[in-house]
Amino acid sequence: MAFSHHYLLIFALCTRYAESADPIAQYCNEFSNTTTPEMTKNIDSVLTKLVQNTPQTGFNLTEFKTEGTTLLGLAQCRGDVPSENCSTCLQTAAKEIRKMCPNRVDARLWYEYCYIRYDTTNFIGDFDMDLRVVYYNVEEVTDPKTFKKTLLEFVKPLGKVALEPDSKGFAKGEIKLSDSVTLYALFQCTFDPSKYFCEVCIEAAKEGFRYICENKKGCRVIYSNCYSRYELYPFFFPN
Repeated sequence: MAFSHHYLLIFALCTRYAESADPIAQYCNEFSNTTTPEMTKNIDSVLTKLVQNTPQTGFNLTEFKTEGTTLLGLAQCRGDVPSENCSTCLQTAAKEIRKMCPNRVDARLWYEYCYIRYDTTNFIGDFDMDLRVVYYNVEEVTDPKTFKKTLLEFVKPLGKVALEPDSKGFAKGEIKLSDSVTLYALFQCTFDPSKYFCEVCIEAAKEGFRYICENKKGCRVIYSNCYSRYELYPFFFPN
C-alpha cells in the first residue's frame, strides 16, 4: 500500500454546486517525504506531461527518473467528459495540487471531471482502499425502503458494465422512478488496477451507498482506484 493509515472523510451537502469549479477531495500524505528543489522540478515535469498527454485518451501514467528516485504520475478524466474539458480540468488540477500539497511527494486531487496524483512510491496496480471520501445530500427520500431496493438493483448491473473491456472502466445510467423523478448513477475505475481490483472497489462503493448514504437523495464515494455517484438530478456531462 502507498500508506498504511486509514482515512474516512464524510461531508454533508445541502445544495448542488458547480460540477467542475472546485476540488471535491484532496489528499496530501503527511507521512510522505518532503520535497526538495530537485523533486519540485520533477513534480512540475510530471504534471506537465500529464496535462499534455491525458486529454487524448482520458488516462495517462507517466514517470520521471532522476538518480536514485522515480516519481510516478497518474491522471484520468471522467469517461463522459470531452477532451477539451478534460484538458481544462487537468490544467486547473495541476496548478491547485501544487498549492494544496506544496511540500509532499504523495498528493492526490479529485475534481468532478478529472483526477490527478503523483508519488515516489510505485502505486501502479496497487489496490488502495485506505482512503475513502464520502459526500452525501442531507435531504432524504420520502420512501426509503423502495428507493434503497431500486437503487441497489439498478447499480448492480451498472457496476458490471464498468468491468467490460470496451467500457474503459466507466459506466453511467439512469432510470425513471416516477413521472417526475429520475435516478442517475455513475461508476469509474482508474485504468491501472486489474479487473478484479476494479470490481472490489466498485463493490465497496456500493456498500457506501447502502450504509453511509442510506436514504439520501445523493451520494459520492471516492477511492484512489474508483469513483461512484448517484443523484436524483442529471449530473452527466454537460450538466
